[in-house]
Amino acid sequence: MSSPSPAGAGAGAGPEPLGDPHEEPARTGGSRLRVAVLALVVLLIVVLVTVAATMWAVGRSPSEPTPAGPTASPAASANPSADPAGSDADDELLITTRGIGPLRISGSVAELTATGALGTEPGDFCPDRLVGSDELAGVVVYTAEDDIAAMILVEESSLSTAEGVTVGSTSAELREAYGEQLTRHTAENNPYSENYLVSSGTLAIGFTVSQDTVGKILVAPTEVLRAVYDAGEFHC
Repeated sequence: MSSPSPAGAGAGAGPEPLGDPHEEPARTGGSRLRVAVLALVVLLIVVLVTVAATMWAVGRSPSEPTPAGPTASPAASANPSADPAGSDADDELLITTRGIGPLRISGSVAELTATGALGTEPGDFCPDRLVGSDELAGVVVYTAEDDIAAMILVEESSLSTAEGVTVGSTSAELREAYGEQLTRHTAENNPYSENYLVSSGTLAIGFTVSQDTVGKILVAPTEVLRAVYDAGEFHC
């Protein structure tokens, strides 16, 4: 007769563990290895890109300019005034510090008088003067010895400077045309006078402004213009 098994043998025993108890640590170790390999690959890519960029920059041709945005042309700067002395061309009837076209300060006016472009007009209280006709209408020339032009007056004329200023231009247009080139000369005996000079070397263009409008334009040596303005209103 077989002896009975001990009472309760095996009773209360838990379930058998599923799988190999060493399998989970192995799986965790494999995941960490994959992450490390992936990080190494990313690092290598970054290094390769950096090296390639450096080699491209070093090997770049010096003549190849670096792309840049558009730059402002000299003409786009504020107040691009031309040289007030003008050019050497005599065929341009522009008012410059040198004169008007072929009519130049300190130059002989004999040829222009001979052609009829300038004619003599007797003066009452002023010396005789030369007045222009045709294209020089509205121009008065005051001469020194030997028929040399000493000062040119532009009045009641459509002639203009290279910047477009004429008799009749407003003071705002005058300032806009010349900007910082324009200097105001206040007459010694009249602090409210508005006379403006644009100089080039020893010569200048003078603008007399009255009631916000350019009334007269004078061309002469700078010191002559200052003396004329200091003497008061110019009537001749």
